[in-house]
Amino acid sequence: MATIVWETVSQHWCDLVNQEAELLEARVYPADILPGVGVSYQVSARKCSLGISCNLAGYACRWSYINPGYDPFAEK
Repeated sequence: MATIVWETVSQHWCDLVNQEAELLEARVYPADILPGVGVSYQVSARKCSLGISCNLAGYACRWSYINPGYDPFAEK
């Protein structure tokens, strides 16, 4: 059976909420190592550690599901 683990990919100071936010990935690791496969995991989802709180407070960014055009984690 595969294992799903939420791992922190990056951290970013969010100017909207004035605190540190983490970008998390749900990584799926197979139970058995597959021969010939170069990647040891697959990413099934991404989320921000503050996404739900920001959504409820009305802060608009991609991770609060209000403004898909603004991503504070994107390279500038």
